[in-house]
Amino acid sequence: MMKKWFLIFVLAISFTQCEDVIDVDLNTADSRLVIDARLELMGDGTSRNAVRLTRSSAFFEEVNPVVSDASVQVIVNNGISFPFRFDEQRNLYVNNNLNLQEGANYTLEIVDGNNSYRANQRLISTVPLSNIEQTEVDGFGDFTQITAFFQDPEGLGNYYLFTYDDPNNFQLDVSDDEFIDGNLTPTSFFIEELEPGTDIRLSITGIDSQAFQFFETLIQQTDDSGGGPFDTQPAIVKGNVFNERNPDRFPFGYFRVAQVYELNYVSE
Repeated sequence: MMKKWFLIFVLAISFTQCEDVIDVDLNTADSRLVIDARLELMGDGTSRNAVRLTRSSAFFEEVNPVVSDASVQVIVNNGISFPFRFDEQRNLYVNNNLNLQEGANYTLEIVDGNNSYRANQRLISTVPLSNIEQTEVDGFGDFTQITAFFQDPEGLGNYYLFTYDDPNNFQLDVSDDEFIDGNLTPTSFFIEELEPGTDIRLSITGIDSQAFQFFETLIQQTDDSGGGPFDTQPAIVKGNVFNERNPDRFPFGYFRVAQVYELNYVSE
């Protein structure tokens, strides 16, 4: 679990949504708070709520220090507050009492030293994955294609985040429904040297257009650079969390509230 949080957001400190790009020297830039905040409504109706906080480090350093002494809470509809406690085993802030609902407004508030951070989101719903197919790819080395299917609702303008997860691989992909509106649609991942009997988990997450730009940029930049988190271009783009007391010292990362469906599979 932890490697997935690290992989996504060591990249995300360099690439977020496609607006307000700022070029900096990442070897000398001041440390910033890196926020990965996720409120997820799972397919079984339960909620999975966690916030990971780290500090940015020099571009070629592999570990960002974990922030364990911040104050983290989520306020629902500008009323009830749900404080998050720090879980030392997982290095995450968690709350198991917050049950997500459609139509509610969720406000993330973080106090870290003299800085106060804030973001607002509503729950983005999605559709489940229906089934998984496995195909061996000939002519391009030892690759296996893992494909899942989903039914896009007609005319809703949906955006999707997909993940592939096994003990040795983690991949992201995004899609909108511009060319798939209302259709049964595949999403595929290509895995090198996939061993038979490997436990695989695929997920589909509902996202909005801003989050779509965030992850699309991240994926494009890492693909262009050869796939390594330290081969990307040293550009920083603002996410959707703001520093209320010092806007110029904005944090890195993202806050999302989303419905998530997962599907498990064992490779053949």
